Amino acid sequence: MGKFTEALKKAAEKRIERVEKKEEVKPYIIRTVADSKIDPHIVAYFDPSSPVAEQYRILRTNLLAMEKPHAPKVLAISSAIHGEGKTVTSINLAITYAQDLNKKSILLVDADLRKGTLSKALGLKPDKGFSDILSDGASPDDALLNIGIDNLHILPAGNRPHNPVELLSSQKARQILNEFRNKYDYVIFDCPPVIPVTDAGVLGPMCDGVIMVLQAGRTQRGVVVHAQDRLGAVRARVLGYVMTNIEYHIPEYIYRYL
Repeated sequence: MGKFTEALKKAAEKRIERVEKKEEVKPYIIRTVADSKIDPHIVAYFDPSSPVAEQYRILRTNLLAMEKPHAPKVLAISSAIHGEGKTVTSINLAITYAQDLNKKSILLVDADLRKGTLSKALGLKPDKGFSDILSDGASPDDALLNIGIDNLHILPAGNRPHNPVELLSSQKARQILNEFRNKYDYVIFDCPPVIPVTDAGVLGPMCDGVIMVLQAGRTQRGVVVHAQDRLGAVRARVLGYVMTNIEYHIPEYIYRYL
């Protein structure tokens, strides 16, 4: 019995030793872009007290409340077709996460390696980005940017590759995604639309969930169902939908409160 107890004691000491020797997660080197020209549609940046910005805070609250205490940490933002507002939604949501008083670290990634518009919306002209990390071994330190918002880092799409699907489905992509997961509290991927290309279907299952963006009065129901079926076929988890381009009257008593 004494030998058994001694063996357990030694095993416990080894576990403690391994924990003590565990390396700390080293932060990336981030370049600050002071002269970025952000698109005026990014209301969370220009007018955080507006009713529209409040809707993004509601979305953030709903996401953080999902399956407590393990809310989705890595999110993919996509749409059924192009032009539905997924990039504007991604940026506004990322900024809203960064504005949380809990000071969580946020990474916003332009994962649309074909026609990414995130850099344009933020007024950036980056040399490298996500595609360069996946294809030529560039370091995140060479590509990550800060636009002057505390706790928010931006990873542009990078130079347009000839094989975006192969890059996103590579072991390197899984490796870098896990690295991002360990270094940031929340990661948001702005993905291509689901119907035209398969990119979102590749990246979606690697994330904790997918948020679909729909434009009111434009996206047909059948197209939305088809996009959802595609994501379901690859076992990507659709967390919900965000509808853009909605025009509605805000009652005066609500406006006064806001």
